[in-house]
Amino acid sequence: MTLVKYSTGPVENAINLATVPGESRTFFAKAVNNGSSNAQVRVRLYRLNGAKVLVSTVTFTLAPGASSFRVLDVANLVQFEVEFTTNSKHVLVSGWGKNASGRLVAAHRYSPTELAKKGFSKHSKHYKHYKHYKKH
Repeated sequence: MTLVKYSTGPVENAINLATVPGESRTFFAKAVNNGSSNAQVRVRLYRLNGAKVLVSTVTFTLAPGASSFRVLDVANLVQFEVEFTTNSKHVLVSGWGKNASGRLVAAHRYSPTELAKKGFSKHSKHYKHYKHYKKH
């Protein structure tokens, strides 16, 4: 089995130099399963204000043909990164930052083709970590 990992890369969120709350208050992490079997999706939010620090992790299952999203709180993050990991090449993901009024922030919009993508096999250390995480 191959796992697929997507990343927004580093995202600047400060309205002015190092100020919070940032332009995006929430980040909608979306996924759709275009495959014929269930797929797992894990979303990790990292703070990049200095060292990379894991802020939150959510995992969910998508049935075939299903879509879902999770809302991440990024209001107090000057810089952040969102990583998606899935066990299916048929899952597409996207990300959408929204401001305090709930409007989309154009600079924080990530379509599937705009996200950095990396596949890795069940023999890699990333796969072993993912398998371990799924058990908890």
